[in-house]
Amino acid sequence: MTSATKEQSKRPEKSNKLNLSGKDIMPTNANERTVSSVGFFMISVGMYVQLVSFIAGAQLYPGLSPIAIVLSAVFGNLIVWVLLVLTGDIGLKHGIPYAVYARAPFGYLGAHIPALIRALPAIFWFGFQTWLGSLAINEIMIALTGYSNLTLIIIIFGAFQIYNTASGINAIEKFDWVATPVLFITGLYILYFMITQYNITLADFMTPGEGGTSFITAMAIMAGAQITMAVSIADMTRFMKRGKDESFFKLNRGSMHSQFWGLIIPMALFVAIGMVSGIATGEWNPITVMTDIFSDNIFLLVFVLAAFVIFAQVASNTGQNLMPPGYVFVNLFPHKLKFSTAVIIAGVIGLLVQPWQFAEYVSTILLVISCLLGPILGIMVSDYYFVRKRKLSIEDLYNEHGQYRYMNNFNPAAFIVFIPGILSGVIFPDYAFFISMGVGAVVYYFLMTKWIIKKYPQKEVA
Repeated sequence: MTSATKEQSKRPEKSNKLNLSGKDIMPTNANERTVSSVGFFMISVGMYVQLVSFIAGAQLYPGLSPIAIVLSAVFGNLIVWVLLVLTGDIGLKHGIPYAVYARAPFGYLGAHIPALIRALPAIFWFGFQTWLGSLAINEIMIALTGYSNLTLIIIIFGAFQIYNTASGINAIEKFDWVATPVLFITGLYILYFMITQYNITLADFMTPGEGGTSFITAMAIMAGAQITMAVSIADMTRFMKRGKDESFFKLNRGSMHSQFWGLIIPMALFVAIGMVSGIATGEWNPITVMTDIFSDNIFLLVFVLAAFVIFAQVASNTGQNLMPPGYVFVNLFPHKLKFSTAVIIAGVIGLLVQPWQFAEYVSTILLVISCLLGPILGIMVSDYYFVRKRKLSIEDLYNEHGQYRYMNNFNPAAFIVFIPGILSGVIFPDYAFFISMGVGAVVYYFLMTKWIIKKYPQKEVA
């Protein structure tokens, strides 16, 4: 931790018009960094194993061949992994959450816009995945008792996840130590069972796709399922244990391994399960698939639904879909909201909007999210690595009179970038995420170096 970070973390909160400081968004100190690399691996598996991946794998078939679907998951998420490591350095090195870092490239007030763009999809997916988990619980209730009340189950299941997240990073880690091995074992068993039960052979996997979806589009869809975390992974890495050496590879070694094995392998497995279910049943809804497959064995049905569906939803929702909007809302009102209260607000909104009404459009929604987040990620990487060389003025991040005021607390360069970034995604929808991110990074760097830094000097830019 830098001396500026230590000084800032000890400084008492001070009132200002912009409300830039608050207990839950200050840089983490050594005592708060309790998550080991192994613990972060468990958290990673929990975050990245989600039924959205299952659904995407099922819905892409038969437009793409089975092999292409699995490969799109691997290559799409390799890109996500690189971005996760790059943006995770912000939390590891400086101990700040994403919503606070966004002040550097977007300005003190401007930071709320990309923060909300990150928060809203998370809230949507929280509600959607709570619905999926509740469907599973409802099926278990029907199988065991004949009783069904989906609405009540959604409320209770949602409340449990909200409570677990509001309890903090340690509660999330403890749950994921149980969830991770259960998810791996159950997932492998389901894949094996479907392949043998439906006599799926190597020839089925080699069947060419019928067309209509390109491989690049599939990669963007697969990346879209996890790309939101590449924006806000600093919310998690700020709690990781770290050494004194701040060189990039030594500082991020644990994060690199934890997220590689915690992202690529689980994503490939769960996409494969969804894809196989598409081949076997033609159905994308995992609850329907599991209920049909194990309908003759109540014990297996209950076990699979409980382990595969419920664990997956809780593990991914807590770290990926409730924690990020919690910090975003705290950043909006740091003197009025505690993290736990902000999580409750985010969770309630996620249930009230009933996102399961849009279940048929998961792939389209993922593409839209990719297009919106692409410019933000491009700006973040360009700003943090190429403009600031991994340096930040921590004191200025919490000072309304600091260097990140720019023009009326908005950085014009960042918001100008959104226009060509998003337009490029609209013009080339199959490549929306990749183009909007690349265009965002290049245009932002040009505007910062040729204009903004000259007009609004930045301490860390020599």
